[in-house]
Amino acid sequence: MPTEPRPASAPAADDAAALDSAALDAAAVAFAAADSVVEPEAHSSSTDASAHDLQSAREQRIRRVLDFEGRWTSHGGAKARAIRAEFGWTTTRYYQVLDGLLETPEALHHDPMLVRRLLRVREGR
Repeated sequence: MPTEPRPASAPAADDAAALDSAALDAAAVAFAAADSVVEPEAHSSSTDASAHDLQSAREQRIRRVLDFEGRWTSHGGAKARAIRAEFGWTTTRYYQVLDGLLETPEALHHDPMLVRRLLRVREGR
Protein backbone atom coordinates (compact mmCIF):
# COMPACT_ATOMS: atom_id res chain seq x y z
CA MET A 1 0.00 0.00 0.00
CA PRO A 2 1.66 3.26 -1.12
CA THR A 3 1.89 6.00 1.46
CA GLU A 4 1.96 9.13 -0.60
CA PRO A 5 1.08 12.30 1.22
CA ARG A 6 -2.27 13.78 0.40
CA PRO A 7 -2.18 17.18 -1.26
CA ALA A 8 -2.81 20.03 1.11
CA SER A 9 -6.25 21.50 0.69
CA ALA A 10 -6.92 25.21 0.62
CA PRO A 11 -8.04 26.67 3.95
CA ALA A 12 -11.78 26.69 4.45
CA ALA A 13 -13.64 29.94 4.14
CA ASP A 14 -14.45 29.80 7.87
CA ASP A 15 -10.78 29.51 8.77
CA ALA A 16 -9.90 32.37 6.46
CA ALA A 17 -12.66 34.56 7.94
CA ALA A 18 -11.52 33.79 11.48
CA LEU A 19 -7.91 34.51 10.55
CA ASP A 20 -8.98 37.75 8.85
CA SER A 21 -10.89 38.80 11.94
CA ALA A 22 -7.98 37.90 14.20
CA ALA A 23 -5.59 39.69 11.86
CA LEU A 24 -7.79 42.81 11.92
CA ASP A 25 -7.91 42.72 15.72
CA ALA A 26 -4.14 42.29 15.88
CA ALA A 27 -3.62 45.05 13.32
CA ALA A 28 -5.84 47.40 15.31
CA VAL A 29 -3.86 46.69 18.49
CA ALA A 30 -0.56 47.06 16.65
CA PHE A 31 -1.75 50.30 15.06
CA ALA A 32 -2.80 51.67 18.44
CA ALA A 33 0.51 50.62 19.99
CA ALA A 34 2.54 52.12 17.15
CA ASP A 35 0.52 55.29 17.28
CA SER A 36 1.08 55.64 21.02
CA VAL A 37 4.85 55.35 20.59
CA VAL A 38 4.91 58.63 18.63
CA GLU A 39 5.51 61.71 20.72
CA PRO A 40 2.18 62.58 22.38
CA GLU A 41 2.66 66.35 22.06
CA ALA A 42 3.17 66.24 18.31
CA HIS A 43 0.26 63.95 17.40
CA SER A 44 -2.15 64.19 20.31
CA SER A 45 -5.16 64.99 18.11
CA SER A 46 -4.49 62.07 15.73
CA THR A 47 -3.90 59.75 18.67
CA ASP A 48 -7.16 60.85 20.26
CA ALA A 49 -8.99 60.39 16.96
CA SER A 50 -7.57 56.92 16.31
CA ALA A 51 -8.26 55.83 19.89
CA HIS A 52 -11.80 57.11 19.54
CA ASP A 53 -12.21 55.25 16.23
CA LEU A 54 -10.95 52.01 17.77
CA GLN A 55 -13.23 52.40 20.77
CA SER A 56 -16.18 53.17 18.51
CA ALA A 57 -15.47 50.11 16.34
CA ARG A 58 -15.16 47.94 19.45
CA GLU A 59 -18.48 49.17 20.84
CA GLN A 60 -20.17 48.63 17.49
CA ARG A 61 -18.85 45.06 17.34
CA ILE A 62 -20.11 44.39 20.87
CA ARG A 63 -23.55 45.75 19.96
CA ARG A 64 -23.73 43.66 16.77
CA VAL A 65 -22.81 40.41 18.53
CA LEU A 66 -25.15 41.01 21.48
CA ASP A 67 -28.04 42.03 19.24
CA PHE A 68 -27.51 38.93 17.13
CA GLU A 69 -27.37 36.69 20.19
CA GLY A 70 -30.47 38.35 21.63
CA ARG A 71 -32.42 37.63 18.45
CA TRP A 72 -31.40 33.96 18.42
CA THR A 73 -32.14 33.11 22.03
CA SER A 74 -35.88 33.12 21.41
CA HIS A 75 -35.78 31.53 17.95
CA GLY A 76 -34.63 28.18 16.75
CA GLY A 77 -33.05 27.49 13.42
CA ALA A 78 -29.78 27.29 11.64
CA LYS A 79 -27.74 29.58 13.85
CA ALA A 80 -24.39 28.41 12.45
CA ARG A 81 -25.45 29.40 8.95
CA ALA A 82 -26.70 32.77 10.20
CA ILE A 83 -23.43 33.38 12.07
CA ARG A 84 -21.49 32.71 8.90
CA ALA A 85 -23.76 35.01 6.88
CA GLU A 86 -23.76 37.83 9.45
CA PHE A 87 -20.14 37.85 10.59
CA GLY A 88 -18.24 35.52 8.27
CA TRP A 89 -16.99 33.56 11.30
CA THR A 90 -17.13 29.94 12.32
CA THR A 91 -19.37 29.14 15.25
CA THR A 92 -16.26 28.49 17.34
CA ARG A 93 -14.92 31.99 16.62
CA TYR A 94 -18.35 33.52 17.29
CA TYR A 95 -18.58 31.90 20.72
CA GLN A 96 -15.00 32.90 21.53
CA VAL A 97 -15.82 36.53 20.74
CA LEU A 98 -19.13 36.34 22.63
CA ASP A 99 -17.45 34.81 25.67
CA GLY A 100 -14.77 37.49 25.67
CA LEU A 101 -17.14 40.41 25.40
CA LEU A 102 -19.40 39.25 28.23
CA GLU A 103 -16.80 40.54 30.69
CA THR A 104 -16.72 44.06 29.25
CA PRO A 105 -18.54 47.01 30.82
CA GLU A 106 -19.74 48.07 27.35
CA ALA A 107 -21.63 44.78 26.95
CA LEU A 108 -23.23 45.11 30.37
CA HIS A 109 -24.21 48.68 29.56
CA HIS A 110 -25.69 47.74 26.18
CA ASP A 111 -27.89 44.81 27.29
CA PRO A 112 -27.57 43.99 30.99
CA MET A 113 -30.28 41.31 31.09
CA LEU A 114 -28.84 39.36 28.17
CA VAL A 115 -25.28 39.59 29.50
CA ARG A 116 -26.29 38.42 32.97
CA ARG A 117 -28.31 35.54 31.52
CA LEU A 118 -25.41 34.45 29.32
CA LEU A 119 -23.02 34.66 32.28
CA ARG A 120 -25.37 32.44 34.32
CA VAL A 121 -25.52 29.93 31.47
CA ARG A 122 -21.72 29.97 31.18
CA GLU A 123 -21.26 29.46 34.93
CA GLY A 124 -23.69 26.54 34.86
CA ARG A 125 -21.49 24.61 32.43
